[in-house]
Amino acid sequence: MKPADIKAMGVSHTHPDHIGNVEMFPQAMLYVQKAEYDWPGANNEPRFKPSHPVELLTGDKDVFGDGSITILSTPGHTPGHQSLLVKLPKTGAVVLSGDAVHFKDNWDNRRVPSMNANKELTATSMQKIADTLDKEKAQLWINHDKAQRDTQKMSPEFYD
Repeated sequence: MKPADIKAMGVSHTHPDHIGNVEMFPQAMLYVQKAEYDWPGANNEPRFKPSHPVELLTGDKDVFGDGSITILSTPGHTPGHQSLLVKLPKTGAVVLSGDAVHFKDNWDNRRVPSMNANKELTATSMQKIADTLDKEKAQLWINHDKAQRDTQKMSPEFYD
């Protein structure tokens, strides 16, 4: 695939380790919460180029209208953080938590990292994720949890 083949993308939030390559895909529709998009970056600069196509969200979004991929609004780590519910035919439902959950220990004990923008919103978002896991019988994939990540397939392997 080439960058031009990518038609849409979402980001969990706008910290540099999560948006560093967004502009490699200048034509791709960017799905981002309005609260995140409006949150100023360093030196009050915008976090994305104004020319980048964007759909500003104010809550959850069923991306294709069939429930296969749903963006979940999970603010707290940042003002407009979002997670992703993906339903795969063989693997089943998976919630990609972004930084709504940092490590298994912080999930298991519902600890909110001190660097989060809003403790109360983080707790509410963690409960939303827990409710989604129960409802969808989903797995929770924690982005920064190395122990979990070491057990998962990496490219070129894949989940289906």
